[in-house]
Amino acid sequence: MRRTSIFLLTFACLPVSGLASAATPAPQLELKPCAIPGLPPDARCGVYEVFENRAAQSGRTIPLQVVVLPATGPQRLLDPLVYFAGGPGASSIDEAVGFATTTPELRKTRDFLLIDSRGTGRSAALACDELHGTGSIQGFLEDYMPAAKVRACRDRLQKTVDLTQYSTDNVVDDAEEVRTALGYGKVNVMGTSYGTRTVQVYMRRHPGSVRTAILGSVLPLDEAFPLVAARYSQQGLDGLIAECEGDPACRKAFPKLREETAAVFRQVEKEPVKVQVIDAATGQPIDFTLSKNGLGLVLRRMLYYNSWISITPLHLHLAANGDWQPLAEFAQIISGSQAFSTEGYYLSITCSEDLAFVRDEEIPAAVAGTFLGDLRVRKQLAACAGWPAPKLGPDFRVPVTSDIPALLISGGADPATPPSSAERVARTLKRSRHVVVPDGGHGFDGMKGLECESQMVSAFIAAGSAESLDTSCVARMQRPDFLLSLEPEVRLKPEELERLAGTWTSKDGLIIKTDVVRGFLRVTFPDESSVAAAISPTRFRQRSGETGSITFLFKDGRAVSMTLEEPDGTVSLTRQGA
Repeated sequence: MRRTSIFLLTFACLPVSGLASAATPAPQLELKPCAIPGLPPDARCGVYEVFENRAAQSGRTIPLQVVVLPATGPQRLLDPLVYFAGGPGASSIDEAVGFATTTPELRKTRDFLLIDSRGTGRSAALACDELHGTGSIQGFLEDYMPAAKVRACRDRLQKTVDLTQYSTDNVVDDAEEVRTALGYGKVNVMGTSYGTRTVQVYMRRHPGSVRTAILGSVLPLDEAFPLVAARYSQQGLDGLIAECEGDPACRKAFPKLREETAAVFRQVEKEPVKVQVIDAATGQPIDFTLSKNGLGLVLRRMLYYNSWISITPLHLHLAANGDWQPLAEFAQIISGSQAFSTEGYYLSITCSEDLAFVRDEEIPAAVAGTFLGDLRVRKQLAACAGWPAPKLGPDFRVPVTSDIPALLISGGADPATPPSSAERVARTLKRSRHVVVPDGGHGFDGMKGLECESQMVSAFIAAGSAESLDTSCVARMQRPDFLLSLEPEVRLKPEELERLAGTWTSKDGLIIKTDVVRGFLRVTFPDESSVAAAISPTRFRQRSGETGSITFLFKDGRAVSMTLEEPDGTVSLTRQGA
């Protein structure tokens, strides 16, 4: 029952320079009302054609999907916010759709310019349908990016696509061309995770077009991510255990967490653990096993997000004492969340920017003593063998030197892009400020005081400088308290469950459907489904043990409303037809 959010922005005051005027050049791209679900009514959409081979300026073209969320006030500045998604391969439009409702003040004066990069989202996505058959839980846990199916995807795609043309350099040049076509001045570029690489390349290739840069969860250009993933994940786990040991309540609940964690890995290394979950989509049971590799992948992802980090000690403790069900349910959630729609783009980027610079002799030392081991890096090396990725020279990996004002934000507990990565990038950004949120993971969803992030970003954009940025609110940003126990499940009679089936609507338009599968309540959101267990006749929790619950309110013996409680807030919904 977890709904993710993205970078939240608010806005303070703006200088009056840069206002649109009669001298504004006429746009070369026609924008019309959008047909993309979830965008506000005033959003405008268009398609901009670029050559796949930008150097040749001939041959196949790519239709880039462009969305502009126009400024809502009378004074419109010509320096919009341009957002670049992570992944690599995510849709910038989909990741940024929340901006429409969470940044009303910013939208008074600035447009949001959103572009699905070539090969992603709605811009001729490079999907590998061949890999979707490995989307089962067991397939994800044991056969990440199977080489034979990667080759099959390559053979099919390259019949019509030049896979060597999908590079970060081309992505930013596409965006620059769209900026010019729309008549904008300088832009404020923003990216998270892999998107921070795109921001860095934009700063290098088009420095005169960038007013400010915001980088969240920073990935350096010279860091071969799969090679460092095991070490950074181990740092994240070690830091979590140390934090639990220093927290009186966590230490009391799990006094032997370090030993229990080691015992859990010894167990799965000796013999994989058989588990079963319910497929929320079909209602059918799924049997699979958790091996050392599988557990490593699951634990690595649990360390990413703040609300998941807070329940990890409990899950390891339960598994060490024979209850593997919560970890099994998490394996199901994580395997589902890893389904790419643009694996071809992912491979072209990572094979050229990361794996091409990994030497086999480096791997043993890089992964020694880590719970993840060499699984991820060797699987990706195998997948990249024979993939026609762009050929990059060593100059691509040279850190960007720039005097463009830049704000870098890191999570102190991030197991993928720790603060040390941002510090390396900041060294050559002469007007940068690096802010570390001590409790933050790979992003800050679910944290208390989350508004601090938006306040800092707002002030930075308004001032166009980070020199006098007030970061004191970071001290109020805290991860949810450690979850110390799970309320026990209770078995309800079929008729008690059936009376909770229905469709529920919130005031802001969220629709949730509930029905019954195999003695549990299935909860279906617009983009995902999950299975919830009863902890009382009117209250339910997700079987994975994620923080959050659903409570039903009855009137005259009939459920008429529900309350969805999550780490980042509470939502009330009314039953349709109540």
